[in-house]
Amino acid sequence: MDDVVARIHAKLSAACPEPVPRRPAFVRAPGGRRLGSPLGEQRVAAFEAVNGVRLPAAYRTFLREIGNGGIGPDCGLLPLTRWKVRDIPEGGGRLGQPFAWDPDGCVPAEWARLCAGQTDPYAGTHRVVHRGCMEMTLLVITGPARGRLLEANLGDLAAPPAFHPAPDFLRWYEDWLDGLPEGRLVPDFRGQSPGSSDELVDRLTGSDSADERLAAAYTLGGRHPLGSRAREALLAALAGDPHRGVRMEAAKTLADLYGGAAGALARALGDPDHWVRRRALVRLLEVTDDERAYGSAARALLHDENPNVRMAATDLLGRAGWA
Repeated sequence: MDDVVARIHAKLSAACPEPVPRRPAFVRAPGGRRLGSPLGEQRVAAFEAVNGVRLPAAYRTFLREIGNGGIGPDCGLLPLTRWKVRDIPEGGGRLGQPFAWDPDGCVPAEWARLCAGQTDPYAGTHRVVHRGCMEMTLLVITGPARGRLLEANLGDLAAPPAFHPAPDFLRWYEDWLDGLPEGRLVPDFRGQSPGSSDELVDRLTGSDSADERLAAAYTLGGRHPLGSRAREALLAALAGDPHRGVRMEAAKTLADLYGGAAGALARALGDPDHWVRRRALVRLLEVTDDERAYGSAARALLHDENPNVRMAATDLLGRAGWA
């Protein structure tokens, strides 16, 4: 693993020179501008002893030779533990229980069966990134997928997790560094799509794969300034892509990078999918304070058919003074 570790150190130095002034959110350095200090063998071994596990080799190497928490995808890497060795609480054996899903058997029906038979379907996994709300990046510690990373929504156990294609933690982290557009830091990372902005637009507008369109819409979020062709493609995706995830990602990217996004976000308040309506409201209130133009459409969500949307609207519009 020495070559991978050396490459990661070099890429981090190139992408995160010190000192670096604070940038806007869409090119911020998640988790701060630094990694936490690497952990000594005693700290790592103590965590393993308490939990009755041996950490996957690549993650162990990262902790000992690169860093513990800090700069990384989304809100940054979570530290292995926030406690000193003497303060590590008694482990409950959760990490030692196998995560049962095999990457070679990733079918929704199998995931539903596993969830029905377990009180904690994510036993055997360790949280390495918090992406917001209950969305997490998890590292499998025990089970047939040991060492692999997956993206999961712990608030929606019916939704199957998605395995990252990287074989281990070091390659996953290096993939994130390689995906930084023009050396800049982007706010999160699930499945960045390679290529120029024009190639991403071609993928967003022409691919039959929802995953490819989603990755293209997400990756365009790191391409600032947003070109006119990308802007029009994102507006079209928000208005009419058949996949709700693509519409949600288009709303996010437009709100971050396009100063004229308010009108499109207001129209998305009428989207047939309640997750898109909620995302559009959150982003609309981030980009405008023009209650006269958009207040009526926003307040309509106070009576939305979906209780989650009604709750979010009550909170968000109340804080904005629009309720």
